[in-house]
Amino acid sequence: MLEFNLDGKLNNNFDAGNAYQRVAGSEATSYGLGQSNDPLTPGAINPLTEDTLISPWEDAGQPSNAEGIKRNGALPQGHNDPATQRGVNPTSTSGDHNDNDAFSSAAQQGQRLAQRLSETAPIDQLTGGHQDGSAISSAQQTALADLLQLDQANPADLNTSPQQLDPLTGETQAGSFGFMPLPEITAFDADLLSYLGERAEVSNLLAEERFDRDQSAGTETHYNFTWGSGFSANEGSGYDITDSRTNAADIGTVAYRDDKEVIGTIGYGSGSNRDYNDYFSFYAGKSGTYDLSLSNLGANVGLALYNDSGSLVTWSNKSGTQDENISTFLNEGHYTSRIYSYNTSFWNNNGATAFNLDISRQADCFEQITNCLINDNSVKNAVLNSIKYDNLFDRNDTVGILKSAGDYGSVTNTELTDLQQFHNIFSGTMRADIAGLSKKVVFGDASNAWYTGYDSIRNELGNLEAGTSTQNLNLLIGKHMLGTDRPMIHTGSYTQAGGSLFVDGIDAGDIDQGATGSCYFLSALAGTADKKESIIEDMFTDNGDGTYSVRFYTNGQTDYVTVDSMMATRADGTYLHADAGDGTATNALVADNNELWVALAEKAYAQLNESGRLNQEEATNRYGIAGNEGISWGFTTDAITHITGLNSSWGNASASGVGATNVSSSELQTLVNSNRVVAAGWGGHARTITGYNATTGQYTIRNPYDRNHSTLTHAQLISLGAQFSWSNS
Repeated sequence: MLEFNLDGKLNNNFDAGNAYQRVAGSEATSYGLGQSNDPLTPGAINPLTEDTLISPWEDAGQPSNAEGIKRNGALPQGHNDPATQRGVNPTSTSGDHNDNDAFSSAAQQGQRLAQRLSETAPIDQLTGGHQDGSAISSAQQTALADLLQLDQANPADLNTSPQQLDPLTGETQAGSFGFMPLPEITAFDADLLSYLGERAEVSNLLAEERFDRDQSAGTETHYNFTWGSGFSANEGSGYDITDSRTNAADIGTVAYRDDKEVIGTIGYGSGSNRDYNDYFSFYAGKSGTYDLSLSNLGANVGLALYNDSGSLVTWSNKSGTQDENISTFLNEGHYTSRIYSYNTSFWNNNGATAFNLDISRQADCFEQITNCLINDNSVKNAVLNSIKYDNLFDRNDTVGILKSAGDYGSVTNTELTDLQQFHNIFSGTMRADIAGLSKKVVFGDASNAWYTGYDSIRNELGNLEAGTSTQNLNLLIGKHMLGTDRPMIHTGSYTQAGGSLFVDGIDAGDIDQGATGSCYFLSALAGTADKKESIIEDMFTDNGDGTYSVRFYTNGQTDYVTVDSMMATRADGTYLHADAGDGTATNALVADNNELWVALAEKAYAQLNESGRLNQEEATNRYGIAGNEGISWGFTTDAITHITGLNSSWGNASASGVGATNVSSSELQTLVNSNRVVAAGWGGHARTITGYNATTGQYTIRNPYDRNHSTLTHAQLISLGAQFSWSNS
């Protein structure tokens, strides 16, 4: 056989590897193959035997024993009413406390801290949950000294542990709990990482190919020319790779706006052989109506379509030189088109012809809606590219669409409207966390006022609006979708954590409190892990790229946060804040193979706090070490609801249980023996009740510091002035 090159000239030396060629964006007329420009030299003599007309059914049962049809490699693959005021303020100087708090045996709501501590009462020898591990003396305690005054200029003074706080505040809700010791504090280098560095971090992430939805669409053109002269046009010498279904040329994936075109010739012969068939396989990228059109014909040629098993799907067989057309619904999968020649004339190749084969998919309802309602070309293109192969918007799709609105340096009013329109139409097709997080980007959120990032310096940001710069759009995407807006820390730095989300199941013992007053949250987290393990399991969605979507419940709604696995780290490489408990109360090395869920949950809670929906004194993206900072100190009842989505209640340990906020021994037993999250707090510190021993009458109480756990009777809890918080179901 002879072969045309891409300049329309005859090659002197035939190369079988070039018999099937693909060139994008060229026209048939460029190669002398228009209907009126037949490549066969007029008058060429080619004696042929009598041919029988070919039916599309004839080759339908042909077995497939080739390497297989390839898929295009470019395929993308209720809550009680909150208290109006806070509980104990650990920075207040209105009360006295130290590490060995004495507890009155008949504490009442409304007493001030100093008033309570002016009374003394003997108590049993009980572990107190202090970071230094000291026990509470059974001797009577004296009144506490004044609150420790810290000299901010004296690092040694800053590292002094403050005294304990009394939880009874006279409020209408359970008291606020935090933690007792302060962490080590060192000078913070404000220039560690600049705001510009944070912008670069997010921009570099968004530049990754997985978020690219800007690809151009159009027709991809392939070429397949055969001209017999001394060689078989019927695959006898192996030159024409399209002569059988098992040896069909793969032209790739067909999707809406990604059409395939083949320009070629068929019906030419040499000797007793004629090129009867040309087969082209393709992959239908998504279920829908597909159109196949065969045009530019100069002889009688038919068109057939087969499925992956070789069964005939449908065909078009018109007489003469009429165009052949197929329009049919196809499921996603591999298909093969067949062009077959009738060879009505046996002389001079008069039955041969050039052809144009076009294969396309019609727009489905999602694509039609996008075309109708999305106006900005960049946003529309990104949306359409995201649903080429399915009608679901995954995380990468959604990020790609969001960032497409910043293609010219800022977000226009049209682009903002289109993003909002996109979310309104398609959020129901998204995973719940993706829909919730992207909504914060597109429609705004209270947390959008600031961006903290990794340098622990708050910078103004703001909600998305017309005129928002591309850089600020990217920061909003990073904040909510990529987990780059990390909580403020007072010391140390952020480093990449090693390990897995869960190791050996989920257990209350997984929790080890770090250098922030989050015991109220961690005790609720431990109680949920102890009694409602599935809630913890479902709380996290692994995004597969080192980030996690973490679910909470605020104001009666599901609320999501994205966190990455960068963790606040001390100079010695250990966790600064909560990490996995191992029974030793020692902080693990961040880079080790750790269990991550506790650290991720606390970090996500700190990030969510910036929304103002957690009932904290300070709505900042901050861990905090003082009572008015970030998530340091809070209400256990709130935390139970934020974690579980269940309503919660609280009460005081009481012998009689009379009154709405008094809990008797039998009532507490019922709570603990049920499937409820139950926490107890005294001395300014919250703990988790995980069990009750009916023989000893003692409750098993876990300290979130991962040591100094307690087994106490109800009478002992009364003597401590304990308060309880529990989920209502």
